Amino acid sequence: MDAVVKPEYRPTLAELLRPRPRWQRWGIIALLLLPLLSGLWFVTGGSREDETHVVIREPVAFNLAYGPRLDRVEDQSAALKLEQRRDDLFIQSFTVRPLTLPPYRGTPAGALPVYASGYEQQLERTFEDYEFVREGRTRINENPGYEIVFRARLDGRTLYGRHILLVPGVDENEDLALDAQREGVILELAATPISGTPNADSTGNVGALKKPLRSFRFGTERSGGAES
Repeated sequence: MDAVVKPEYRPTLAELLRPRPRWQRWGIIALLLLPLLSGLWFVTGGSREDETHVVIREPVAFNLAYGPRLDRVEDQSAALKLEQRRDDLFIQSFTVRPLTLPPYRGTPAGALPVYASGYEQQLERTFEDYEFVREGRTRINENPGYEIVFRARLDGRTLYGRHILLVPGVDENEDLALDAQREGVILELAATPISGTPNADSTGNVGALKKPLRSFRFGTERSGGAES
């Protein structure tokens, strides 16, 4: 096996470790693997064994799972709020608020962008140094939604935001006959760079916010969807 290694690439790791006692070799290998394993844990937001599964029944029924870095905190205006702080320093949060769309006829694909236009103006008034990044249609576990991604400032620090207006998926033919209020949720994701989120577009795709976003489902059952 050593013959296929070019001289300029020697000595190999195996050659460097060969003279050492076995316990030293295993110790060095473990140290080399530690950053890789730590990075994998960070990207996935924790192991499945450390998950907390929560079911909310009112005002909108939904359920999700979250990892050990997030703590459930009280927020009277939210159906659920998960947050990570370090010595009272805000790091990231995942908040679920009830959403009631005005009566409309047709599919959510047409109604959500109209509602989002006014909602985006509200975000601009709410956040310091608000900077729009992008918006567009999305789906969370087969539920139609519309998301707004932005940058802002929080106490002088960079804040990345991703707000998703989400309603339960229904059969499109059935939806065309509806003319009533539609109940859903607003998923509010907020993260600072210290959370490991590199930019606004990555909010909810890495770290601790990935698990609750990918595991979110309307209703109380865990069937369907993807959590990877």
